[in-house]
Amino acid sequence: MMARPLKYYMPVCGLGLTQIMGYGTLLYSYAVLLPIMADELGLGLSDVFGLLSIGFFFGGLSAILAGFAVDRIGGRWVMSLGSVASAGGLWGLSQVTGPIGLTVAILLTQMAAMFVLYDVAFASIAKLRPGPAAQSAISGITLFGGVASTIYWPLTLALSNLYGWQVTWQIHAASVLLICVPAHWFSLRTENGTCAPPEKRKEGSETWPPLQGPARRQAMIWMVLSFTFSGYIMGALMSLWVSNVEALGHSAAVAVSAGALIGPAKTAGRFFELIFGRALHPLITSFISLGLMMIGFSILLGFGATFAGLMVFAVLYGMGDGIKTITMGTLPLALFGPEGFGARLGWIAFIRMSVNSSSPFLFAWITEAYGGWTSFSAMALFILMGLGALFFVKRHSQ
Repeated sequence: MMARPLKYYMPVCGLGLTQIMGYGTLLYSYAVLLPIMADELGLGLSDVFGLLSIGFFFGGLSAILAGFAVDRIGGRWVMSLGSVASAGGLWGLSQVTGPIGLTVAILLTQMAAMFVLYDVAFASIAKLRPGPAAQSAISGITLFGGVASTIYWPLTLALSNLYGWQVTWQIHAASVLLICVPAHWFSLRTENGTCAPPEKRKEGSETWPPLQGPARRQAMIWMVLSFTFSGYIMGALMSLWVSNVEALGHSAAVAVSAGALIGPAKTAGRFFELIFGRALHPLITSFISLGLMMIGFSILLGFGATFAGLMVFAVLYGMGDGIKTITMGTLPLALFGPEGFGARLGWIAFIRMSVNSSSPFLFAWITEAYGGWTSFSAMALFILMGLGALFFVKRHSQ
């Protein structure tokens, strides 16, 4: 087999780097900085996470535009300009002095985020790697992104302790502008016909023809429900992890230490999917991912008061969530085909985020009213509902 040129790997590596920074600055930093900001601005925990919920809702609206834009012009311009807007939003977060400014900054940041995070990255790489290579490329991108929480939770905590939350947001903004913008521009420069041709499928490898007829619509409905239920907790867990774990009786340092394991566990899960998942239908890997997450929550609810329980949860949840991130790109591709893939992911993201936008506020309120254990219990229930919806996807895809 001929060795591939370096430029063949640039899109995956470049997008992988930007996903680490994108998720680290545009999502994980909230878990550390929003509680600190709430104290200084005289707001409650549910107040600031309620504003974040509004940001997630409007971010879902912008996901539709982002998906159509990638289908029309490709990801190079979309993701590069999205990074510029993201940097502006992050800088705006450093300048807020009250709830109105915080609302505006969060809205801008979350709307810009939908132009640079996974859904747009998946659609962009599918244009560059059409055919069977798309699944491996998507897996490769998420393999990088798994370490975002491992890097950015302790980094953000250290920066905020040293310089305060304002300077921390400014550092994040500068890093996105100086690194992500050129990374998107140069790594996706091969879009206009110069990238390597699609791989030919090896003999004996699996192929999954798109669904047709009534089964297509039914499978789509249940798939979106599964993504929505299982994704409902994602923003809340990442944003409230420190607060919820403190409510279980641990310190912030313990919460960050245990949470830092989620990133490597995501990477391990994605590595497993990259090695073994190519022979499996993405529906099977979806069951594996949600099953691991459900087992993790069971251990957390039973033994979360111990450091060991937190660690085991972080590993199992991280592995499951890492695989789930891949299947959110590969499952729609396998069930419904590549035509209109970017727009399809945009609409799915809009539905998912419109519903899920309430999750930070809801779970922050549960934490304040009933404690961290009850909040984690409610999260486990949503994972269980997502797992149940997958059985209906399987029923209509056979």
